[in-house]
Amino acid sequence: MAVGGWILDRSAAARVDLLGSGSELESLAGQLFVCPVGELERCYSARSAAEYDEVAGDLRAVFPRAVAPDDLLERALALQRDLAHHHGMWHRTPIPDLLIAETALYNRLGVVHADRHFDRIAEVRPLITRRIRVG
Repeated sequence: MAVGGWILDRSAAARVDLLGSGSELESLAGQLFVCPVGELERCYSARSAAEYDEVAGDLRAVFPRAVAPDDLLERALALQRDLAHHHGMWHRTPIPDLLIAETALYNRLGVVHADRHFDRIAEVRPLITRRIRVG
């Protein structure tokens, strides 16, 4: 399945911010998207109203927004159920990752990430993932 771009997960964005792994993402310039759940995750760590507005404004200025499907919660519940039945305890995948994965699938996008959760999801959904190297 070809993807029309990539949702940038917080796990990858944080590595870029903290570790300077940006060169790996440079090849994806112009192909990166943010979704509403990703915006919530990034804005959550703001330490003031001004910082919140700055983070939210930067995200919207830099990245196009991938829309969430109307039935996002139902999709995420089905994904969680499928993960529980695929391998024991995989249903404990973080809820934001379930929502981001289903948003990516709905928009025919992949997910750029730096953790194991999206690789697990890709075992039960046709999700294309790209893990950035850390360190």
